[in-house]
Amino acid sequence: MDEQQIEDMLRRLENGDISEDDLESDGENIPYNPYLGALAAELEDDEDVLTGQDNSEDFLDQPLIQDEQLVQCAQSLERVEAQPTESLMNLRNLLWRKQSFLFDENNIKFGGSEELPSSIMKLQSPYQFFIYFFTNPFMENIVTESARYAVQKQPDRPEIFTEGELRKYFDILIFMSVYHYPSTRSYWSNKFSFSPIKEAMPINKFEKMRKLLHFNNNDDHLPVDHVQHDRLHNLRPIITHLNEKFSSVTIEQRLSIDEQMCATKVGHFLKQYLPNKPQKWGFKLFVLCNLSGFAYRFIIYSGKEANEGSSNSQNLGVVGQTVMNFLSVVPRQRNHIVYFDNYYTSLPLMCILAKQGIHSLGTIQRNRLGKTCKLPTKQDVMKSSIPRGSYEEYVTNFEGIDMTTVSWKDNKQVVLASTYVGACPVGNIERF
Repeated sequence: MDEQQIEDMLRRLENGDISEDDLESDGENIPYNPYLGALAAELEDDEDVLTGQDNSEDFLDQPLIQDEQLVQCAQSLERVEAQPTESLMNLRNLLWRKQSFLFDENNIKFGGSEELPSSIMKLQSPYQFFIYFFTNPFMENIVTESARYAVQKQPDRPEIFTEGELRKYFDILIFMSVYHYPSTRSYWSNKFSFSPIKEAMPINKFEKMRKLLHFNNNDDHLPVDHVQHDRLHNLRPIITHLNEKFSSVTIEQRLSIDEQMCATKVGHFLKQYLPNKPQKWGFKLFVLCNLSGFAYRFIIYSGKEANEGSSNSQNLGVVGQTVMNFLSVVPRQRNHIVYFDNYYTSLPLMCILAKQGIHSLGTIQRNRLGKTCKLPTKQDVMKSSIPRGSYEEYVTNFEGIDMTTVSWKDNKQVVLASTYVGACPVGNIERF
Protein backbone atom coordinates (compact mmCIF):
# COMPACT_ATOMS: atom_id res chain seq x y z
CA MET A 1 0.00 0.00 0.00
CA ASP A 2 1.25 3.47 -0.78
CA GLU A 3 0.97 6.39 1.66
CA GLN A 4 -2.28 7.66 0.12
CA GLN A 5 -3.97 4.26 0.52
CA ILE A 6 -2.85 4.07 4.14
CA GLU A 7 -4.25 7.54 4.85
CA ASP A 8 -7.57 6.58 3.19
CA MET A 9 -7.83 3.45 5.34
CA LEU A 10 -7.13 5.39 8.56
CA ARG A 11 -9.82 7.94 7.65
CA ARG A 12 -12.31 5.13 7.06
CA LEU A 13 -11.52 3.67 10.47
CA GLU A 14 -11.89 7.01 12.24
CA ASN A 15 -14.99 8.17 10.33
CA GLY A 16 -17.00 5.06 11.15
CA ASP A 17 -17.16 3.63 7.62
CA ILE A 18 -16.27 0.26 9.11
CA SER A 19 -18.36 -1.37 11.86
CA GLU A 20 -16.80 -1.56 15.33
CA ASP A 21 -17.00 -5.36 15.39
CA ASP A 22 -16.35 -5.99 11.71
CA LEU A 23 -12.59 -6.03 12.00
CA GLU A 24 -10.12 -8.03 10.01
CA SER A 25 -7.28 -10.01 11.48
CA ASP A 26 -3.78 -8.73 10.79
CA GLY A 27 -1.39 -11.28 9.44
CA GLU A 28 -1.91 -14.98 9.95
CA ASN A 29 -5.11 -16.65 11.11
CA ILE A 30 -3.67 -17.65 14.48
CA PRO A 31 -5.90 -20.09 16.45
CA TYR A 32 -6.88 -19.32 20.01
CA ASN A 33 -5.40 -22.62 21.16
CA PRO A 34 -2.23 -23.83 19.39
CA TYR A 35 -3.18 -27.45 20.15
CA LEU A 36 -6.29 -27.20 18.00
CA GLY A 37 -4.38 -27.30 14.73
CA ALA A 38 -5.61 -30.80 13.92
CA LEU A 39 -9.17 -29.78 14.71
CA ALA A 40 -8.88 -26.78 12.40
CA ALA A 41 -7.70 -29.03 9.57
CA GLU A 42 -10.72 -31.31 9.92
CA LEU A 43 -13.08 -28.36 10.08
CA GLU A 44 -11.97 -27.16 6.65
CA ASP A 45 -13.82 -30.10 5.05
CA ASP A 46 -16.89 -29.78 7.26
CA GLU A 47 -19.20 -27.36 5.47
CA ASP A 48 -22.55 -29.14 5.85
CA VAL A 49 -24.14 -26.32 7.82
CA LEU A 50 -22.20 -23.42 6.36
CA THR A 51 -23.55 -21.36 3.49
CA GLY A 52 -21.78 -18.90 1.24
CA GLN A 53 -18.04 -18.51 1.07
CA ASP A 54 -15.92 -19.98 3.82
CA ASN A 55 -14.21 -16.83 5.09
CA SER A 56 -13.32 -18.13 8.53
CA GLU A 57 -12.25 -15.31 10.80
CA ASP A 58 -10.97 -15.40 14.33
CA PHE A 59 -13.47 -13.92 16.74
CA LEU A 60 -12.22 -10.49 17.70
CA ASP A 61 -13.15 -9.06 21.06
CA GLN A 62 -14.22 -5.44 21.10
CA PRO A 63 -11.92 -3.10 22.92
CA LEU A 64 -13.07 -1.66 26.20
CA ILE A 65 -14.19 1.91 26.55
CA GLN A 66 -13.89 5.22 28.38
CA ASP A 67 -15.34 8.42 29.90
CA GLU A 68 -15.80 11.76 28.08
CA GLN A 69 -14.30 13.75 30.96
CA LEU A 70 -11.03 11.84 30.57
CA VAL A 71 -10.57 11.73 26.80
CA GLN A 72 -8.44 14.87 26.54
CA CYS A 73 -5.97 13.61 29.14
CA ALA A 74 -5.93 10.16 27.52
CA GLN A 75 -4.87 11.62 24.19
CA SER A 76 -1.86 13.35 25.75
CA LEU A 77 -0.76 11.06 28.58
CA GLU A 78 2.87 10.83 27.49
CA ARG A 79 3.47 14.49 26.75
CA VAL A 80 6.44 15.94 28.64
CA GLU A 81 6.11 19.33 30.32
CA ALA A 82 8.91 21.65 29.20
CA GLN A 83 8.65 24.52 31.69
CA PRO A 84 9.48 24.08 35.41
CA THR A 85 6.43 24.64 37.63
CA GLU A 86 6.22 26.25 41.05
CA SER A 87 6.03 22.80 42.66
CA LEU A 88 9.17 21.77 40.79
CA MET A 89 10.99 24.82 42.10
CA ASN A 90 9.93 23.89 45.65
CA LEU A 91 11.12 20.33 45.02
CA ARG A 92 14.64 21.56 44.31
CA ASN A 93 14.81 23.22 47.73
CA LEU A 94 13.56 20.30 49.83
CA LEU A 95 15.41 19.39 53.02
CA TRP A 96 15.66 15.61 53.43
CA ARG A 97 16.53 14.05 56.82
CA LYS A 98 17.69 10.50 57.38
CA GLN A 99 15.19 9.15 59.90
CA SER A 100 12.18 6.85 60.19
CA PHE A 101 8.69 7.99 59.26
CA LEU A 102 6.28 7.66 62.20
CA PHE A 103 3.41 5.37 61.17
CA ASP A 104 0.09 5.79 62.99
CA GLU A 105 -2.86 3.56 62.08
CA ASN A 106 -5.27 6.18 63.37
CA ASN A 107 -4.13 8.51 60.59
CA ILE A 108 -5.43 6.11 57.94
CA LYS A 109 -8.58 4.94 59.71
CA PHE A 110 -11.20 4.77 56.97
CA GLY A 111 -13.94 7.35 57.38
CA GLY A 112 -16.17 6.06 54.61
CA SER A 113 -18.34 3.00 54.08
CA GLU A 114 -17.55 -0.06 51.98
CA GLU A 115 -21.10 -1.41 52.14
CA LEU A 116 -22.64 -1.99 48.72
CA PRO A 117 -25.83 -0.09 47.82
CA SER A 118 -29.16 -1.91 48.14
CA SER A 119 -29.61 -1.89 44.35
CA ILE A 120 -26.59 -4.20 44.10
CA MET A 121 -27.17 -6.25 47.25
CA LYS A 122 -30.52 -7.49 45.95
CA LEU A 123 -28.92 -8.92 42.79
CA GLN A 124 -28.76 -12.72 43.01
CA SER A 125 -27.93 -14.23 39.62
CA PRO A 126 -25.20 -13.56 37.04
CA TYR A 127 -27.89 -12.42 34.61
CA GLN A 128 -29.16 -9.82 37.09
CA PHE A 129 -25.62 -8.47 37.47
CA PHE A 130 -25.32 -8.30 33.69
CA ILE A 131 -28.59 -6.34 33.45
CA TYR A 132 -27.37 -3.95 36.16
CA PHE A 133 -24.53 -2.81 33.89
CA PHE A 134 -26.16 -3.42 30.49
CA THR A 135 -29.50 -1.76 31.15
CA ASN A 136 -32.55 -1.88 28.87
CA PRO A 137 -32.14 1.76 27.68
CA PHE A 138 -28.49 1.00 26.97
CA MET A 139 -29.40 -2.01 24.82
CA GLU A 140 -32.19 -0.09 23.08
CA ASN A 141 -29.73 2.63 22.10
CA ILE A 142 -27.41 0.04 20.51
CA VAL A 143 -30.33 -1.35 18.49
CA THR A 144 -31.29 2.17 17.37
CA GLU A 145 -27.78 3.16 16.32
CA SER A 146 -27.20 -0.17 14.56
CA ALA A 147 -30.45 0.31 12.62
CA ARG A 148 -29.36 3.84 11.69
CA TYR A 149 -26.01 2.49 10.48
CA ALA A 150 -27.76 -0.25 8.46
CA VAL A 151 -29.86 2.40 6.70
CA GLN A 152 -26.77 4.55 6.05
CA LYS A 153 -24.91 1.57 4.64
CA GLN A 154 -27.70 0.02 2.54
CA PRO A 155 -30.77 2.32 2.32
CA ASP A 156 -32.72 0.10 -0.09
CA ARG A 157 -32.44 -3.13 1.98
CA PRO A 158 -31.30 -2.38 5.55
CA GLU A 159 -30.73 -5.34 7.87
CA ILE A 160 -32.47 -4.58 11.17
CA PHE A 161 -32.16 -6.70 14.32
CA THR A 162 -34.20 -6.61 17.53
CA GLU A 163 -33.20 -6.13 21.15
CA GLY A 164 -33.81 -9.83 21.79
CA GLU A 165 -31.42 -10.76 18.99
CA LEU A 166 -28.86 -8.33 20.38
CA ARG A 167 -29.01 -10.07 23.77
CA LYS A 168 -28.46 -13.42 22.05
CA TYR A 169 -25.51 -11.89 20.22
CA PHE A 170 -23.94 -10.80 23.53
CA ASP A 171 -24.66 -14.26 24.99
CA ILE A 172 -22.70 -15.81 22.13
CA LEU A 173 -19.79 -13.42 22.71
CA ILE A 174 -19.65 -14.43 26.37
CA PHE A 175 -19.61 -18.14 25.48
CA MET A 176 -16.87 -17.53 22.91
CA SER A 177 -14.74 -15.75 25.51
CA VAL A 178 -14.82 -18.91 27.66
CA TYR A 179 -14.81 -21.72 25.07
CA HIS A 180 -12.06 -21.05 22.53
CA TYR A 181 -12.38 -22.54 19.04
CA PRO A 182 -9.95 -22.01 16.14
CA SER A 183 -12.35 -19.70 14.28
CA THR A 184 -15.79 -18.14 14.64
CA ARG A 185 -17.48 -20.48 12.17
CA SER A 186 -16.14 -23.51 14.06
CA TYR A 187 -18.86 -23.05 16.70
CA TRP A 188 -21.49 -23.93 14.05
CA SER A 189 -19.64 -26.92 12.59
CA ASN A 190 -21.59 -30.21 12.36
CA LYS A 191 -18.72 -32.23 13.76
CA PHE A 192 -17.44 -29.97 16.55
CA SER A 193 -20.28 -27.50 17.06
CA PHE A 194 -21.04 -25.82 20.39
CA SER A 195 -24.76 -26.41 21.00
CA PRO A 196 -25.61 -23.30 23.11
CA ILE A 197 -24.23 -21.08 20.34
CA LYS A 198 -25.47 -23.09 17.37
CA GLU A 199 -29.02 -23.27 18.72
CA ALA A 200 -29.17 -19.58 19.67
CA MET A 201 -28.61 -18.08 16.23
CA PRO A 202 -27.62 -19.13 12.68
CA ILE A 203 -24.09 -18.34 11.64
CA ASN A 204 -25.21 -16.04 8.82
CA LYS A 205 -27.33 -13.96 11.21
CA PHE A 206 -24.44 -13.68 13.66
CA GLU A 207 -22.05 -12.48 10.96
CA LYS A 208 -24.56 -9.92 9.67
CA MET A 209 -25.05 -8.53 13.18
CA ARG A 210 -21.30 -8.31 13.66
CA LYS A 211 -20.99 -6.23 10.52
CA LEU A 212 -23.83 -3.88 11.53
CA LEU A 213 -23.14 -3.42 15.25
CA HIS A 214 -22.88 0.32 15.91
CA PHE A 215 -22.97 2.58 18.97
CA ASN A 216 -22.98 6.18 17.76
CA ASN A 217 -24.26 8.30 14.89
CA ASN A 218 -21.71 8.68 12.10
CA ASP A 219 -23.30 12.00 11.09
CA ASP A 220 -22.09 13.52 14.37
CA HIS A 221 -18.49 12.40 13.88
CA LEU A 222 -16.28 15.46 13.39
CA PRO A 223 -13.62 15.28 10.66
CA VAL A 224 -10.03 14.33 11.45
CA ASP A 225 -8.75 17.88 11.03
CA HIS A 226 -11.32 19.33 13.46
CA VAL A 227 -9.94 20.54 16.79
CA GLN A 228 -12.53 18.48 18.72
CA HIS A 229 -12.17 15.34 16.62
CA ASP A 230 -12.65 12.24 18.78
CA ARG A 231 -10.85 9.09 17.69
CA LEU A 232 -13.17 7.06 19.92
CA HIS A 233 -16.39 8.69 18.72
CA ASN A 234 -17.92 5.35 17.73
CA LEU A 235 -17.45 4.04 21.28
CA ARG A 236 -18.23 7.22 23.19
CA PRO A 237 -21.78 6.30 24.42
CA ILE A 238 -20.52 2.92 25.64
CA ILE A 239 -17.56 4.52 27.38
CA THR A 240 -19.67 7.06 29.22
CA HIS A 241 -22.33 4.56 30.25
CA LEU A 242 -19.96 1.91 31.58
CA ASN A 243 -17.89 4.39 33.56
CA GLU A 244 -21.06 5.76 35.17
CA LYS A 245 -22.23 2.26 36.11
CA PHE A 246 -18.80 1.12 37.33
CA SER A 247 -18.37 4.15 39.59
CA SER A 248 -21.85 3.60 41.08
CA VAL A 249 -20.39 0.65 43.02
CA THR A 250 -19.19 1.68 46.49
CA ILE A 251 -15.54 2.73 46.31
CA GLU A 252 -13.32 0.85 48.76
CA GLN A 253 -10.53 2.41 50.81
CA ARG A 254 -7.55 0.97 48.93
CA LEU A 255 -7.28 1.71 45.21
CA SER A 256 -4.78 1.22 42.41
CA ILE A 257 -4.12 3.01 39.11
CA ASP A 258 -2.30 1.11 36.38
CA GLU A 259 -2.32 0.14 32.70
CA GLN A 260 -4.04 -2.93 31.32
CA MET A 261 -4.10 -4.49 27.88
CA CYS A 262 -7.21 -5.50 25.94
CA ALA A 263 -5.60 -8.24 23.86
CA THR A 264 -6.41 -8.37 20.16
CA LYS A 265 -5.04 -9.69 16.88
CA VAL A 266 -6.81 -7.02 14.87
CA GLY A 267 -4.78 -4.54 12.86
CA HIS A 268 -5.56 -1.06 14.18
CA PHE A 269 -3.66 2.21 14.44
CA LEU A 270 -4.41 2.43 18.20
CA LYS A 271 -2.89 -0.98 18.89
CA GLN A 272 -0.01 -0.85 21.40
CA TYR A 273 2.89 -3.08 22.41
CA LEU A 274 3.78 -3.40 26.11
CA PRO A 275 6.55 -6.00 26.54
CA ASN A 276 6.13 -6.32 30.32
CA LYS A 277 2.44 -7.27 30.18
CA PRO A 278 1.13 -10.88 29.96
CA GLN A 279 -0.80 -9.81 26.83
CA LYS A 280 1.77 -7.77 24.96
CA TRP A 281 -0.30 -6.61 21.96
CA GLY A 282 -3.64 -4.86 22.18
CA PHE A 283 -5.47 -1.69 23.16
CA LYS A 284 -3.93 0.04 26.19
CA LEU A 285 -6.27 1.06 29.00
CA PHE A 286 -5.66 3.12 32.12
CA VAL A 287 -7.77 1.76 34.97
CA LEU A 288 -8.75 2.73 38.53
CA CYS A 289 -9.34 -0.52 40.46
CA ASN A 290 -9.88 -1.81 43.97
CA LEU A 291 -7.80 -4.61 45.53
CA SER A 292 -9.96 -7.33 43.98
CA GLY A 293 -9.49 -5.88 40.50
CA PHE A 294 -12.92 -4.31 40.00
CA ALA A 295 -12.60 -1.28 37.71
CA TYR A 296 -14.32 1.90 38.90
CA ARG A 297 -13.16 3.88 35.90
CA PHE A 298 -11.10 3.39 32.76
CA ILE A 299 -9.90 5.20 29.67
CA ILE A 300 -8.48 3.94 26.41
CA TYR A 301 -5.18 5.32 25.20
CA SER A 302 -6.05 6.98 21.91
CA GLY A 303 -2.76 8.44 20.78
CA LYS A 304 0.07 10.73 21.79
CA GLU A 305 -1.26 14.19 21.05
CA ALA A 306 -0.60 17.60 22.57
CA ASN A 307 -3.78 19.12 23.95
CA GLU A 308 -3.43 22.67 25.12
CA GLY A 309 -7.06 22.78 26.22
CA SER A 310 -6.78 20.14 28.94
CA SER A 311 -7.36 21.35 32.45
CA ASN A 312 -4.13 21.48 34.42
CA SER A 313 -4.61 24.29 36.92
CA GLN A 314 -2.53 22.49 39.57
CA ASN A 315 0.65 22.26 37.44
CA LEU A 316 0.80 18.49 37.73
CA GLY A 317 1.58 17.70 34.13
CA VAL A 318 -0.60 15.55 31.91
CA VAL A 319 -0.04 12.30 33.81
CA GLY A 320 -0.69 13.89 37.21
CA GLN A 321 -3.83 15.60 35.94
CA THR A 322 -5.07 12.27 34.59
CA VAL A 323 -4.68 10.75 38.05
CA MET A 324 -6.69 13.63 39.53
CA ASN A 325 -9.44 13.09 36.94
CA PHE A 326 -9.49 9.39 37.74
CA LEU A 327 -9.86 10.15 41.45
CA SER A 328 -12.65 12.69 40.94
CA VAL A 329 -15.13 9.90 41.78
CA VAL A 330 -13.39 9.25 45.14
CA PRO A 331 -14.85 11.10 48.17
CA ARG A 332 -12.40 13.49 49.84
CA GLN A 333 -11.18 13.49 53.47
CA ARG A 334 -12.12 9.81 54.01
CA ASN A 335 -8.54 8.44 54.18
CA HIS A 336 -8.64 6.53 50.92
CA ILE A 337 -5.26 5.07 49.89
CA VAL A 338 -4.14 4.92 46.27
CA TYR A 339 -1.21 2.89 44.92
CA PHE A 340 0.58 3.47 41.63
CA ASP A 341 3.90 2.79 39.91
CA ASN A 342 6.69 5.16 38.95
CA TYR A 343 4.92 6.26 35.76
CA TYR A 344 2.46 8.24 37.90
CA THR A 345 4.28 8.93 41.18
CA SER A 346 5.51 12.47 41.85
CA LEU A 347 5.85 14.48 45.06
CA PRO A 348 3.59 17.36 43.91
CA LEU A 349 0.81 14.90 43.04
CA MET A 350 1.14 13.07 46.36
CA CYS A 351 1.12 16.40 48.20
CA ILE A 352 -2.13 17.56 46.58
CA LEU A 353 -3.79 14.20 47.25
CA ALA A 354 -2.72 14.29 50.91
CA LYS A 355 -4.24 17.76 51.32
CA GLN A 356 -7.50 16.32 50.01
CA GLY A 357 -7.46 13.40 52.45
CA ILE A 358 -6.18 10.74 50.03
CA HIS A 359 -3.01 8.91 51.07
CA SER A 360 -0.68 7.44 48.47
CA LEU A 361 2.17 5.00 48.04
CA GLY A 362 4.14 4.17 44.92
CA THR A 363 7.47 3.36 43.40
CA ILE A 364 9.19 6.51 42.18
CA GLN A 365 11.96 7.42 39.79
CA ARG A 366 15.07 8.49 41.68
CA ASN A 367 15.39 11.76 39.75
CA ARG A 368 11.91 12.92 40.84
CA LEU A 369 13.08 13.32 44.44
CA GLY A 370 15.35 16.25 43.72
CA LYS A 371 19.11 16.53 43.99
CA THR A 372 18.98 17.25 47.73
CA CYS A 373 17.78 13.71 48.53
CA LYS A 374 20.80 11.63 49.49
CA LEU A 375 19.36 8.17 48.89
CA PRO A 376 22.09 5.71 47.84
CA THR A 377 22.58 5.22 44.13
CA LYS A 378 21.83 1.98 42.32
CA GLN A 379 25.55 1.23 42.07
CA ASP A 380 25.98 1.57 45.85
CA VAL A 381 22.91 -0.50 46.73
CA MET A 382 23.74 -3.42 44.43
CA LYS A 383 27.25 -3.96 45.79
CA SER A 384 27.82 -7.53 46.96
CA SER A 385 28.73 -6.24 50.42
CA ILE A 386 25.17 -4.89 50.89
CA PRO A 387 22.86 -7.75 51.99
CA ARG A 388 19.52 -8.28 50.33
CA GLY A 389 16.73 -6.63 52.29
CA SER A 390 18.81 -3.63 53.34
CA TYR A 391 17.00 -0.31 53.25
CA GLU A 392 17.59 3.37 53.86
CA GLU A 393 14.93 5.98 54.57
CA TYR A 394 14.69 9.77 54.30
CA VAL A 395 11.81 12.06 55.28
CA THR A 396 10.89 15.61 54.29
CA ASN A 397 8.07 18.13 54.48
CA PHE A 398 6.71 19.26 51.13
CA GLU A 399 4.34 22.23 51.29
CA GLY A 400 3.18 21.22 54.77
CA ILE A 401 2.85 17.48 54.03
CA ASP A 402 5.20 14.95 55.65
CA MET A 403 6.61 12.51 53.10
CA THR A 404 9.02 9.62 53.16
CA THR A 405 11.13 7.80 50.60
CA VAL A 406 12.76 4.41 51.08
CA SER A 407 15.49 2.69 49.07
CA TRP A 408 15.25 -1.09 49.46
CA LYS A 409 17.49 -3.79 48.00
CA ASP A 410 15.66 -6.70 46.40
CA ASN A 411 16.74 -8.30 43.12
CA LYS A 412 17.33 -4.68 42.16
CA GLN A 413 17.00 -1.33 43.88
CA VAL A 414 13.41 -0.38 44.69
CA VAL A 415 12.64 3.26 45.57
CA LEU A 416 9.30 4.01 47.22
CA ALA A 417 7.58 7.24 48.25
CA SER A 418 4.57 7.67 50.52
CA THR A 419 2.59 10.17 52.56
CA TYR A 420 1.40 7.70 55.21
CA VAL A 421 3.93 4.90 55.80
CA GLY A 422 7.70 4.40 55.72
CA ALA A 423 9.98 1.41 56.19
CA CYS A 424 8.62 0.59 59.65
CA PRO A 425 7.30 -1.76 60.84
CA VAL A 426 10.00 -4.11 59.52
CA GLY A 427 9.44 -7.86 59.20
CA ASN A 428 10.69 -10.95 57.39
CA ILE A 429 8.94 -12.66 54.50
CA GLU A 430 9.53 -15.96 52.75
CA ARG A 431 10.60 -15.60 49.11
CA PHE A 432 10.02 -18.22 46.44
